[in-house]
Amino acid sequence: MQIILSSTSAVPIYEQIKTQIRHAIHSGDIAEGARLPSLRQLAAELRVSVITVTRAYNDLVAEQLVSNEHGRGFVVRPVDSTVAGAALAERFDRAVVELVAAGRSAHLNIDDINREVEAEWKRR
Repeated sequence: MQIILSSTSAVPIYEQIKTQIRHAIHSGDIAEGARLPSLRQLAAELRVSVITVTRAYNDLVAEQLVSNEHGRGFVVRPVDSTVAGAALAERFDRAVVELVAAGRSAHLNIDDINREVEAEWKRR
C-alpha cells in the first residue's frame, strides 16, 4: 500500500491517510480480510506520529471499513455497498465544499469552476 502525503495541503495528514486507505479498499487494492500495517509501522513509513495514524484508523473503524481485532490489528471488513455508497457521497460533498472554497480564494467565478470541472470530467 502506497500512501503519498502532502505537507502543503490544507487537508490534515490523518485525513489524507484515511482517504487513501478508503480509496484502496473501495477499489479492491486492499482486499477484504487484509491486515493494515500496524500503527507504529505505518507511522514510521510515513514519518508521522502514531497518534496521526491512530486517528485515521479509528475513523475507518467508525466508517465500518475496518475492524480492530484483538491479536490481529486492523483488518479490512467486507464492504457493504450501502455504507460504501454513503461514504462516497459524503466524500463527494466534502470535495465540493473544498473545490468551492479553493475557487473563491483564487477569485474564480462559478463559470470558471464549472468549466474546469467539465474539462476534468471529459479527461476521465
